[in-house]
Amino acid sequence: MKRRTWLLLAASLLSLHCGYRLAGRGDNLPAGAATIAIPAFKNQSSSPQAEQFVTFAVRQEFIRRGRLRLVETRADADLLLEGTITAFKTTPLSYSDAGGANFYEVRLTLDVRLVDMRSNEMAFQGSGLVFQETYDTEGADFFSQESGSLDKIAAQFAAAIVTSILENF
Repeated sequence: MKRRTWLLLAASLLSLHCGYRLAGRGDNLPAGAATIAIPAFKNQSSSPQAEQFVTFAVRQEFIRRGRLRLVETRADADLLLEGTITAFKTTPLSYSDAGGANFYEVRLTLDVRLVDMRSNEMAFQGSGLVFQETYDTEGADFFSQESGSLDKIAAQFAAAIVTSILENF
């Protein structure tokens, strides 16, 4: 009985070091990083509100994930996440019988970079990141629903970029 217990223990220990691991369990963060500052994203797009929606969504996603504490100033931060919205475009995809557009594609293009403030090294960089979503206006004009579409696509971007940074995808 004692021999069987030792064999089971040895087999279980060997299986722990087999080389396999679950995807998304890595860590892209610099060692010891505990705080992050996320200043307002820069906006080079034609949508004057886009940076507000994206910045808010990214901050909320970091808070929700809870691995880093959000701080207000760069001086207090181990990491700095900066972003630029380079384009925000809406394109009608279909039209109603009355001739008005009723289905749109919304496309958001961004550049982001994560800087380790302690070493001044780039920890993550993404250029030309594109996020797109389609929206049905259901009889209303799209522009009256633009803030809702901005909110949704900003949340989509925030979830994707925070996952990339935190979970090493």
